[in-house]
Amino acid sequence: MSNKFKPSTKVYKRKCQEIEILIFYRMILHRISRHLSPEEVSFLMGKPLDFMTKIETFRIKQIFMHDVFVMNDVLAINNLDTMVHVGVNISSAEKRYELHMTKLADRVIYQLYKVDEEQDQRVTEFKIIDIRHDIDPYESSTADEVEKIAVFLEETIDAGYFNEEIQPDEVHKLCCEKLESYVRPKNLMKVLDDLLSLSGERKIVRKETGYGFRYILATCEKSTEKK
Repeated sequence: MSNKFKPSTKVYKRKCQEIEILIFYRMILHRISRHLSPEEVSFLMGKPLDFMTKIETFRIKQIFMHDVFVMNDVLAINNLDTMVHVGVNISSAEKRYELHMTKLADRVIYQLYKVDEEQDQRVTEFKIIDIRHDIDPYESSTADEVEKIAVFLEETIDAGYFNEEIQPDEVHKLCCEKLESYVRPKNLMKVLDDLLSLSGERKIVRKETGYGFRYILATCEKSTEKK
């Protein structure tokens, strides 16, 4: 029986204005240029892990302005103008689009087509290649980083850092600063998930808010609820 990987393609469709596709294109481009997976962006935003995937596959078509600003911060976008093509004439007419997402052995290809129904043809709007974020070619260094994050977060918990609600992005920035190197968000996610499963004094909880989830020490959340 062969275990050879079989490429697969999924197609997602949407009818919208050109400006929405331009923003969609820049959003994916910024994410990939930051070497982040959709799940990592969702985590840093304090959203469910499938949030960005739903946006990128047209299952979420509109997002709140608050989420736009948080996403810009996570993707290090300093100016909203970079999300659109300034000076380009943009049609306000709605067009039909198809996103073909192809998963290969070592990469994922995003290819977007504009569908010309009258001519019965597809015109390529863009083609972007991303890595397979579910594959880790650096397992040894990943394990070392996870261990460093775990030790550091235990120290920050003991120092009272999680006594108040903390956004995921803030925890990530602190880890990068104090460990003096860039920390992969997925490795931080793993350590935080381990802390969520604890039952002792270092147990933290993930608290849902109207603007996304936050982390807080379990004992501090209980004392806050009593107030």
